[in-house]
Parts: sequence; structure tokens; C-alpha cells
Amino acid sequence: MTTPRTAAAAPSASDTADALADLADVAGHTSTLLFNYRRDNPAASDIDQALNLEMTLDQRAIALRVEAVRLLGANAAAALAQLKDASQKVDDFLAAEKKIAGRLEIASSVVGLAGAALVGDAGGILAAVVAVHSALNDA
Repeated sequence: MTTPRTAAAAPSASDTADALADLADVAGHTSTLLFNYRRDNPAASDIDQALNLEMTLDQRAIALRVEAVRLLGANAAAALAQLKDASQKVDDFLAAEKKIAGRLEIASSVVGLAGAALVGDAGGILAAVVAVHSALNDA
């Protein structure tokens, strides 16, 4: 009896880029082995085939590395977009907090003015009016 296969998750762009880079490394290593073979056996009957295969592997290694870098670049661009979005959310939050703090400062100054007026403290009223004026300017 066979067990049912479960669907595997699709590899991420980073996983794919890593796999492509690994393949490029294998192709490059194999190309180097073929170069060494040609260098050590210049009279071999299959020297032309070895050269053709070596050049093909070099081209494949370059193409695989270019694709890996392109995938990593796309991955980095997506991460940068997420970072910019998060930064904007933080800026929006801080702007809202600053507005709230300004409103609280105004409210606090008005309460101080009302308290000074209730007690009839002329110096307190003047200081509170200045505080309200400053709070309004800051907001």
C-alpha cells in the first residue's frame, strides 16, 4: 500500500537562487575538470568534444549565476518595499501620537487657566494664558 503524497510548498525565491548558484558552481567545477583534462591530454582523440563541453558548461554557469542574482535582486526589492511600508506606518503612527500629545498639552493648559481663573490668581491666569498660547502654536 502506498502512502498519499502531500503537496510540497513552493520554494522561495531565495531557495531557488541558492539552488541555481549551486548548479552554477557544479558547472564551473566540471568545466575546470575538463580544462585540466585538455591541458593534461592535448593529444586525446576527444579533445574537441571536451572543449565544446567545457565552453557550454562555462556559458551555463554564467547564465545560472545571472539568474540567481536576478532572483536575489527581486527578493531584495520586495524586502525593501516591505521595509519602506513599515517605515511609513511608523511615521504615520508617530505623527498621530504628536497630534495627540499637542491636544493633551492644549487641554492641560486650558485646565490650568480655568483653575487659575477659579482661584482668581492674576499671575496664574497670565502664566496659563501664555501656556495656552504656546500650546496652540506648538500644535
